[in-house]
Amino acid sequence: MKSIKAFSFATFFTVSLFSASLLAQNVPESGTIGLRANFVGQTAIEVPYMLNDKLSLAPYFGLNSVQDQSTNFTLGVRPRYYMSEDRALATYVTGAIGLSNTSFDNNNVNSVTNFNLAIGYGAEYFFSDQFSISSDANLGTGFGDSNTNISTQARISASIYF
Repeated sequence: MKSIKAFSFATFFTVSLFSASLLAQNVPESGTIGLRANFVGQTAIEVPYMLNDKLSLAPYFGLNSVQDQSTNFTLGVRPRYYMSEDRALATYVTGAIGLSNTSFDNNNVNSVTNFNLAIGYGAEYFFSDQFSISSDANLGTGFGDSNTNISTQARISASIYF
């Protein structure tokens, strides 16, 4: 009886994966606009725009606030250069150029403004023409009012394209 259940589960899993791969699409066409939210990493909303079949620019905006402590505002652009566009799984090189401002509620320092740069590598899986999930790893630096720092970041995002 256990072997029948295991076989049924394995068959269902295989058919599901095969069906998902049949429905998978390619990188969106030139001129497509979208909306991207990050589950892990940078807490910002991105608006990706496909300039052509290989390059997208995603302006981003983020706002984080902790009551009676601080408010963080970020603004910038995150380009993606797709290394492959003929498959459902597209790899890309990414980066970020932006500004961040943190204002403190309970400190002698009123605010800190930094300029941020990052570069990274990732992959995006297109379930359909309108939906994808991506993941990337980034190496970044921030400099300005606070000490210059170097950091790593991993991001997992979901995108909806219109």
